[in-house]
Amino acid sequence: MEAPPTEQSITQITRHYSGLRALYAPSVITEAALLLDALYATAGEHGHSREDRLGRLGGLITAAAEASSGKYGRPAVERTGDQIAALLMALRDGLQGEGLTVTGCQVRLGVAVEALSAGPHWGLDGRTGLAVAVYSDSGWELLTNQARGTVLSIHAPTTKDGAREVAGIVKGILKGDIADPFRREQW
Repeated sequence: MEAPPTEQSITQITRHYSGLRALYAPSVITEAALLLDALYATAGEHGHSREDRLGRLGGLITAAAEASSGKYGRPAVERTGDQIAALLMALRDGLQGEGLTVTGCQVRLGVAVEALSAGPHWGLDGRTGLAVAVYSDSGWELLTNQARGTVLSIHAPTTKDGAREVAGIVKGILKGDIADPFRREQW
């Protein structure tokens, strides 16, 4: 069994990701933090202290963060229609498992949920919820449930477990527990 990542690495990876215009599943943060711990250990074997006050090892944070999240963007081989349908069904199940109401989707190859009364709202009527899509050549994509709008990547595995993580992120946004990624001042 692999040891959990250090809190310091989780904090550094989370801080790195928070400055980017995308969302990251907990498993991706953990994976990046584990890689960062391994990179620091290797650097330590070569005489470099993790506590480098001059910032000479800052590139390790970027390397770990980008290597881990990069695995969850465009797939090496495009997905089939059956694979996409299975992912969308897993996402639908995950969203419903989070207690969210699935609604008609304005986004191609997506699953949409209604906004929650206590959370942020989008659209001209203030009642537009969120949609998540996955395509043959992409990872998870978050949008407002409108025909046009901003698209944000959610770096998460394109698996049933990843779909559950995506559903948790969507619920967090809808409840206001995760900052509204569509508000301009977030970036």
